[in-house]
Amino acid sequence: MTESTTIINACDASVWLDNASGVLKDISGTTNNLTLALSRNVGATPVFGSRWPRRKMCGNDCQVDFTILYSTAGDEAMDILKDWIMGTVDDARSFVVYLPDKNVGSDKYYGEFVLESLNIPATAGEGKPIEVTGRLLVDGSFATTSVAT
Repeated sequence: MTESTTIINACDASVWLDNASGVLKDISGTTNNLTLALSRNVGATPVFGSRWPRRKMCGNDCQVDFTILYSTAGDEAMDILKDWIMGTVDDARSFVVYLPDKNVGSDKYYGEFVLESLNIPATAGEGKPIEVTGRLLVDGSFATTSVAT
């Protein structure tokens, strides 16, 4: 097999999240890490006379683990997530990631998610920006497509 010429990196990934008004906002400028964890619900049961289990699958799942930089401006990642977790409405919101960027031909991953956790560490004497971590869980379907326009 010849060496691939289509390998990508995430330097210019584009990350979008609904704010409380349901408007997608670009949070790429304060997001520095995310993992799209896709999984399947797999059940295993052994049978008599066999050392190997039988497996069946029933449904898929997705979670997004992320790291953002704490900022104080409105409609940036921290503002949207802080309002979401502290708010009184436990609604699902749209989350979209474009890899390697938002241009034609890129992959678009999208779905509705709920916010499971938001972790805000504060360390005295540390000069770097605060790195906030959290987790989104899919609520309904998760899909991917190629950016056409």
